[in-house]
Amino acid sequence: MASMTAEQAKAKALTRFKEPGAEHINCGQAVLVYALYRLDEDPDLIAHAGYFGGGVAGLGEICGALNGSALALGVRDMVLKEKGLEPPAATKDELRAILRDFEAAFGERTCRQLTGHDLSTPEGLTAFHMSDVYAKCADYVEWAMDRIEPLLAPALD
Repeated sequence: MASMTAEQAKAKALTRFKEPGAEHINCGQAVLVYALYRLDEDPDLIAHAGYFGGGVAGLGEICGALNGSALALGVRDMVLKEKGLEPPAATKDELRAILRDFEAAFGERTCRQLTGHDLSTPEGLTAFHMSDVYAKCADYVEWAMDRIEPLLAPALD
């Protein structure tokens, strides 16, 4: 099976992220599944990012889209190693640049600062979902997907 194009993978991941109810995936999972689609890996591996939403278990730490980016690059490295290739030496520097650029673009890197809500409480989570801030999370996820795409290139067939 061939990997999806970047646009196909992005559309599918964002649809799953925006899906309400049981089919919803969090921001970290959305970025990870994007990479899994691109790398033609098992999309069920998103379970590994299950606790990244809401800034790690809803505590408002680093944005899940950024955590998902780091995990996606780890998957890329796994794929490269399976092909007998070494991961690029500059990956840590590139990931640091993504983190810095995210903060420059959005003003913060933490979920709590980005959303203004305490997602670790039922009240905070409800308020978040009812706010207009919730829609901005899709922007963070999409931004992260765009930023990791060139970094996935060494592992794409």
